[in-house]
Amino acid sequence: MVSAIVLAGGYATRLRPLSLTKPKALFPILNKPILAYILESLMNSGVVDIYLSLRVMADKIIDYLKDINMIDKVKIEVEDEPLGDAGPLKLISEKHNLDEDVLVIYGDIYSEIDVKSLLDFYYKKSCDAVIVGTEVQDPRRYGVLYTENDILVELIEKPKKPISNLINGGVYIFKKDLFKLVDTPSSISKDFLPKLLRTKCIAVYKYHGIWADIGIPDDYLRLNFEVLVQKYPKGYINSSAKVSEKSTLIPPYYIGSKNVIEDDVYIASNTILGNDVEVGKGTYISESILMNKVKVKEYTYISGSIIADKTKIGRWNHILDGSILGEEVITSDGVLINRRTIILPNKEVKEHVYDKGKIIL
Repeated sequence: MVSAIVLAGGYATRLRPLSLTKPKALFPILNKPILAYILESLMNSGVVDIYLSLRVMADKIIDYLKDINMIDKVKIEVEDEPLGDAGPLKLISEKHNLDEDVLVIYGDIYSEIDVKSLLDFYYKKSCDAVIVGTEVQDPRRYGVLYTENDILVELIEKPKKPISNLINGGVYIFKKDLFKLVDTPSSISKDFLPKLLRTKCIAVYKYHGIWADIGIPDDYLRLNFEVLVQKYPKGYINSSAKVSEKSTLIPPYYIGSKNVIEDDVYIASNTILGNDVEVGKGTYISESILMNKVKVKEYTYISGSIIADKTKIGRWNHILDGSILGEEVITSDGVLINRRTIILPNKEVKEHVYDKGKIIL
């Protein structure tokens, strides 16, 4: 069949403060890390020779794989120094006996690509490589693809005036021998692909479906909501959750395991609660993600925000759209947190945050 390399070693600076304590590949989509979706997709397609390239917070990814009993199903390479996203391809190909064809996936991109269909396309086209392309509304943040008859003609990184809406979707198939051409360190999109394009045939597989690079918090929220609407339009409550009959839930919503939702809570649409979340009486939550072990006391209002693991929200708090609270933040009773406030992990907030967009260091 094929080998697969999952690239999950990079920083995620634009996702701070969430990424200060959690690697991007472990960011949950409907309470399950992106990495889990990727590995399940590969294994369900019969791909068993899987390699993980790790660096930043590698120990957390390794611990997660142990927790879900998948550590023995992948081979892990931890970079000693930054290699770019192309460097690990050469490193792994030199250290391991890869199959002739290698599937490469970024560990921070969510998609529902049919791997078997992608492979069929690759074999049919008989090119040296395949790149997955997907259409987005604003392609200026990505590598834009110009194609003729599904063959790549030009790749333009982050153009100001894009020539198409078709972008690099972060999934590739390469012939193993091509990795000899990789420089270390180097970038797949900026260095490796342009080098290949000069002498090799690169086909473009056009994917139509849910796709997101969770590069910024707004993208991360939007992806969760999109998957929520698709998978649970009527809402989901884990069987171990305790939800008061006096609470109100407006679908779609996701309530994870061992949650406790008290009386008179109002869960509005597009609300996602992880595991072991406690929501106190009279609280209102809308269009927000509360990760694992978050505790919210009584009569608090949360809208359009992301609350990281183990954070404790006091009574009568008001947390407004675009705010992000890092891990193990504590807020006192009666605190107002204005729009787009960023609070770093392990901070205690005792006073109102009136200024919009403030960063609490």
